[in-house]
Amino acid sequence: MNRSRAALALFVVLLALGALVAFLPASWVKPQLEARLHGLRLEGLSGTVWQGHADKVLAVDGSDLGRLDWTLSRRALIGDTQLGVELFGAWGRFRGQMHKLDARREEWSALHIESDLVTLSERFLPVGSRLRGLLAIDVARLVLQGRWPLDLDAKAHWDEARLLGQDHIFGLGNLQLQAQGEGGVVQATLQDDGNGPLQLSGQFDLSPLGWRYDIKAKPRQPDPALSQWLAGFGSTGADGTMHVQRSGGIAAASKGKK
Repeated sequence: MNRSRAALALFVVLLALGALVAFLPASWVKPQLEARLHGLRLEGLSGTVWQGHADKVLAVDGSDLGRLDWTLSRRALIGDTQLGVELFGAWGRFRGQMHKLDARREEWSALHIESDLVTLSERFLPVGSRLRGLLAIDVARLVLQGRWPLDLDAKAHWDEARLLGQDHIFGLGNLQLQAQGEGGVVQATLQDDGNGPLQLSGQFDLSPLGWRYDIKAKPRQPDPALSQWLAGFGSTGADGTMHVQRSGGIAAASKGKK
């Protein structure tokens, strides 16, 4: 009889602990979440630790970045952190899946970012310079160590790209970028879709030892204003092609000494 009572008591305790863990309020993890958000703050938390919501994500300056929803796998109880997040605001939408690989590395997958660049440019660019168009970024896989990309498989599209300058609107067409990375070395290519007003091609290389980019751009049709704007970035050839090359970091410094 005593053993039966002890077993029943243990069962009740385990059941209570399970219920407590299952329904831990989202506010319980607010300090831990904010510590990982590098200065961002959460307001209006609801739901549970496992499936939570924040009415507002506030930037350091107090501006509202949007509402946040998350889903945390219960495998986190055994040290296997798997987290799904979605942030939606006036600037656009961010969603993705994060898996903590170990103490130093985390993997993101099914990562998607989309934005109408009007709002983003108004927030981050100087007055008088505005971007227009739709930006979409898709990342099939991203492994970060600290904030450095160890492995990367990503692509981005900037559709109906336009730049609003002081007294002119520069149409750039539809631009696309593809990036691949392995072992901490990232290579990316940039190009237009072949139909817009700007003929564009670029190559980017990034590693812990340095960075390099090589970009060529040329108006498809005569456009003095666009040509003059491009000339501000680099030398222009006889055919009107702007060509700019830059590099930096340890590797570039070593080459310069030779």
